[in-house]
Amino acid sequence: MHSARAEHSKKIAIKSAKALVPGYGTSGIPFGRLVPSSDIVSGIRPRRAARGGRGDPHHAKPAEDLPGSWLKTLLGFESIATTHATQSAAEEAIASGFEWSRASAELRKPPANDDLEKMTTQVIDSALGEYENQRNRSRSRARSILGHIHLASTASVRTPYALLESRRAAGCDKAGLPIMSLLSGCSGLLFALQQARFLLQDEQGATDEDAFVLISCSNDLLPFAHTRGRSPAGHSEDIDAWLFQAIFGEGAGAIVVGRAHPGGGDWVIEDMGRETVADDWRVTMVSEEGAPSMVIRAREVGMTFRTHVPRAAKRGLDALGMGAFGGLHRLCVHESNPNLVAHVASTLGASNVVHSISAEVGTLAAVSVFSLLEEALRSHGSHGEGDGGARDAIVCALIGETGNSVVAGHVALRFARA
Repeated sequence: MHSARAEHSKKIAIKSAKALVPGYGTSGIPFGRLVPSSDIVSGIRPRRAARGGRGDPHHAKPAEDLPGSWLKTLLGFESIATTHATQSAAEEAIASGFEWSRASAELRKPPANDDLEKMTTQVIDSALGEYENQRNRSRSRARSILGHIHLASTASVRTPYALLESRRAAGCDKAGLPIMSLLSGCSGLLFALQQARFLLQDEQGATDEDAFVLISCSNDLLPFAHTRGRSPAGHSEDIDAWLFQAIFGEGAGAIVVGRAHPGGGDWVIEDMGRETVADDWRVTMVSEEGAPSMVIRAREVGMTFRTHVPRAAKRGLDALGMGAFGGLHRLCVHESNPNLVAHVASTLGASNVVHSISAEVGTLAAVSVFSLLEEALRSHGSHGEGDGGARDAIVCALIGETGNSVVAGHVALRFARA
C-alpha cells in the first residue's frame, strides 16, 4: 500500500481549469460579444469562384458573393467570440471600405488588447482560487508557485509585461521567476504539461504539497482585426486566405498543475502522448505590404483532423484500460469547427460524452482545451453519489500547429477518489 501511494504521489494532476471567453456567459459579457458569423462574412465579402459548364457555356455559373449563412451551413459556426477591442478595430476596417493592406496601414489600432489582458488576470485568479477551495484552505500563492508557462500562437512586445502584471494582481508573483512563453498552436497543452511535470520534480515540488505550476493561455485577434474588413480582389475567392479571421474567436485560460495528492480528490494524469502527424503547416502567418494575415489550408485541416484526432482519442482510452468511450465522463475533442467535432464524436460512438461550444464562440486555438476541461471538471463535480456516482475518466484528443508542422496527441485523466 505504501508503495502504491508513493507511486501515486509522483504523478501530476490538474488541480483546476478555467477559461474566459468574451461575450460567452455572464463572466464573458464585460469583455466583448458573440458576433454573428453572418456579419463577419458580410464584412469580408468573400466570393464563390466562377464555375464552368463542362463544355456547355449555358450551364456556366459566374462568380458570386457567398451568402452570410455560409459559415453556419458549411462549418456550423453561428457566432464568434470577439473582444471589444478587436471588434471596434474590425468595425472601423469594415466601415472604411479599405482592403486589408490599406486598412492595416492607415487605420490605428490600440497597441495592446486591454480586454484580453484583464481576462487573463481574472482567469488566473479564478483558477488559483478554485485550487485553494479544493482543500478548504488558502495557500501562499507566491511561495508555492514553481513555474509559469504561457501558451499562445502569437505574442506582442507587450505580452510578457502584461503577464507579469496579471501574475502580480493574482498574488502569485515570485521574484526571479520567469515566464516560459510557449509559442504553439492548438496542441500546445501537450508540451506545457510535459514542462510542468519536469518543474514539479524540483526539490520544492517534492516537499511542498501546495507547490504548483501555472499554465496560462490566450488567443488575441487584435493584430488581425483589419482582415475582417473587405478582402482584396486577389483573395476574395480563396477560402484559405480569408477563413482564419472568420472562424477564430478570442479567449483566455488558466490551468493549475500540481503533484497528485496522496489522499485523492485529484484529476490525475495517467498518460500523455503526442506525435508529429504532418511535416508541413496547416495554419501560418503571412505578410503582404506589411499587413499581417493568417492562411489556412482548409481542405488539409479537415483531412488531418478526421484521420488523427480519432486515433489520439483511442490511444487515450487504451491508456486508461477502457474499451468504450461511453464509459468516460468526457471526451474533450479539440474544437476546430463544430461539424468536425460532431463527425469525430459520431464516428467514435462518443456523442453523449462530447461537449462543444464552438458553434457559439468559434475555434479558440489553444484556449479550446482549457474551456473543455473547465466544463468537464465542473460537470463531474455536480454528480452525486446518489445517482451512482460520476464516471471518473476524461480523455483529451488534441491536434494543432507546432513548429510549422502538425502535432496530435492525448491526455488521459482519472479522478482519484478520496
